[in-house]
Amino acid sequence: MASRAGLLVRRGEQLAFLSASVAKCVLPSPRLTRLPWDDAQMALVGGEVVAVLELSEPTGVLVLCELDGQPLALSGLRPERAGFWPGSESRALAVEVDGLTVPALDLPSELAQFRGKGSSA
Repeated sequence: MASRAGLLVRRGEQLAFLSASVAKCVLPSPRLTRLPWDDAQMALVGGEVVAVLELSEPTGVLVLCELDGQPLALSGLRPERAGFWPGSESRALAVEVDGLTVPALDLPSELAQFRGKGSSA
């Protein structure tokens, strides 16, 4: 199975994988602004306003990603390691790390759940 480059992150106690094609960088969390008419949050990152998807309790860092050509910052993740891992034979987009199958973080589903809560992000 081919190696996959990416970032291992923790969301609470759960370990997940973000592909290097999605995860772009990890940065200290800037000031987040919650929109008064929405549950969405925004941050100024590198001079650009970026939507922030809160996946769990804040950890002090944002993982800047690109989804469908658009920037998206993830809050609530703790980055553990960056590297290359063999792809899982049993689960699509998952990787094998130290004998464990680590699932990919499904950003489209996370975003759909967030939008389902009434947000327009």
